[in-house]
Amino acid sequence: MADEPKARPARPLVGYRDVGEDVRHSRRAQNRAWVILGILILLYLGWTLIVYFLEPGLR
Repeated sequence: MADEPKARPARPLVGYRDVGEDVRHSRRAQNRAWVILGILILLYLGWTLIVYFLEPGLR
């Protein structure tokens, strides 16, 4: 036990940058997040409706 190396804090993930709140919560970042969310919602609805209308047993 005396030969064990001293515990060190974990390192951040590769590519991680510790940026401040002003960058994380900027208007540009908020708009980008809403655009990404909108795209995901459209993809989900598109796929769901395609499956709904193509599967004869669902209606």
